[in-house]
Amino acid sequence: MPDIGGKTETIPKAIKRMLLDAWNKQQWIYDQLDNAWYTPEEFKTKWKLLVTDHNLNRFVARSPEFGIAESLENSRRALERAEELHKKLQGYYEVELRRKH
Repeated sequence: MPDIGGKTETIPKAIKRMLLDAWNKQQWIYDQLDNAWYTPEEFKTKWKLLVTDHNLNRFVARSPEFGIAESLENSRRALERAEELHKKLQGYYEVELRRKH
């Protein structure tokens, strides 16, 4: 494994595998629960603070470029929903104003 941030002898095998996989594929580590991204180097230094015996499966090696594309798509969908709600709200109050006259 490349030296990506210091010693590796105390890192559990599952984490080493994930780091090596991410490093070899030029990916980052993604926390699926917190939607946070870590470079392999960052994760290697912070894993003791992040990983427990019960939560390792929330971390996956993923393409950060794919993560950006996914975030943009989620933002687009959220904007569409907000625009739909805005139109519905405008329509509702236009009808309410016509009823009062």
